[in-house]
Amino acid sequence: MNKVFTSIEKLFERIDVRNGMRISFHHHLRNGDLVVKHVVGAMSRLGIKNIKLSATSLMPCHDFLIDFIRDGTIVSLETSGLRGSLGEFVSRGEGYLEYPVIFRSHGGRARAISDGEAPVDIAFIAASSADIYGNATGMSGLNSFGSIGYGIWEAQNAKKVVIVTDNLVQGVLENISICQSQVDAILVVPSIGDSSKLKFGALVSKSDPITKVIARNVIAFLAKSGVDLDNASIQLGSGGISLETTKYLIDYLKESGKRIKFAIGGVTPELVRALEYGYIQSLLDVQSFDASVSKSLLRNSRHHEIDVNTYANPQNDSCAVNFLDIAILSALEIDVNWNVNVLTGSNGKFMGAIGGHQDVAEGSKLTIIVSPSIRERIPVVVKEVTTRVTDGKYVDVWINERGIVLKEEHNVYKKNLIDAGIPVLDMEEIYKEVEKLVGHAQRPRYKEKVVALVQDRTGCTKVKINEREVIK
Repeated sequence: MNKVFTSIEKLFERIDVRNGMRISFHHHLRNGDLVVKHVVGAMSRLGIKNIKLSATSLMPCHDFLIDFIRDGTIVSLETSGLRGSLGEFVSRGEGYLEYPVIFRSHGGRARAISDGEAPVDIAFIAASSADIYGNATGMSGLNSFGSIGYGIWEAQNAKKVVIVTDNLVQGVLENISICQSQVDAILVVPSIGDSSKLKFGALVSKSDPITKVIARNVIAFLAKSGVDLDNASIQLGSGGISLETTKYLIDYLKESGKRIKFAIGGVTPELVRALEYGYIQSLLDVQSFDASVSKSLLRNSRHHEIDVNTYANPQNDSCAVNFLDIAILSALEIDVNWNVNVLTGSNGKFMGAIGGHQDVAEGSKLTIIVSPSIRERIPVVVKEVTTRVTDGKYVDVWINERGIVLKEEHNVYKKNLIDAGIPVLDMEEIYKEVEKLVGHAQRPRYKEKVVALVQDRTGCTKVKINEREVIK
């Protein structure tokens, strides 16, 4: 059986692409992805309509989807994130999408696919290398991007699976992430994208004074609060502050002699170096945040590629987030009730992603939010977040450039910090101080039409986001 196709039209005939299907994509190539464009563009040319597009996340490189929404090729979107012109288009509610966008966390998406809430008809999985039998990986090839953890779960659950690659191997692939028995076809294209564009948006490292102060405050908390860091498990988020915190954390581990048991989530070169130096004992990698991470996956037996079910599916009691001791996550907004927004700006525009935020916050024993209190003269701490993504009951600490804020129940941590000469701040007082400095951000004005729904990771709770009125 020949699974290899160079003509997308012939491929569509073989796998019987039809109107109204739900098709899925992963975002391991982030802002360098071209696979969505190859596939959806062909569907539009062939007159295929009413497609439900399910993506692990959508980036500015996917702004072209606006045209395919307008021509009726796509009628709904399911994703963890939305940005750029496409985000603006959706928030204006221009009347082209038939259904509200569904936002799910990575774990929530894994659950929805496997439990039948959002079954995938065809998964189009980008692979930097594949062989003629259908074995695939993201670890080798010109556009290697590392772990293909989201694609592994799609391949295990979709009704049909198409590997899309720009590097076809004639023999059996040396390193196999997705096995041939799960693959129906291989589409060979000139390019799956540009893996050099993995570093985009939140993954751009920051070294400004405020970021450095916050990172140092995090290390002060970990060192002096009484948190048992030695042999702990940890996840550090993808925000610039979290990335800077990773650097400071490695320095602290080196000086203190403490060792992290395992780190999970998106893996950066800094985490790879910590693994190589022995400061971290194991890495569980569902998504690599730099193309260079591929080399570590290939050569280091303690660097493990995992799928998103293993990472964060709430229906899987053994998912890795449930074994986390410490999580360090970012925020666009945090309110006085500790609720966190990572999806929309204060103006209501889509500009971020849920990612694994809900999953990690709920699973971890201790969840630390890191952010400035003010961002470009816009308050980050607010009375009520614009969009509630992560419930405040799963958040324990907020660390900003002013200092450390703790929930009342963490009295032991508070006493230890005060005894060490580190002040502990009050959430309401910071809110009032920020309000005096910059006032209130202009809140978005909404119309009646619901353009999006934010699910919690179980799919039960849904936060409505209405059509945003453009303020000139």
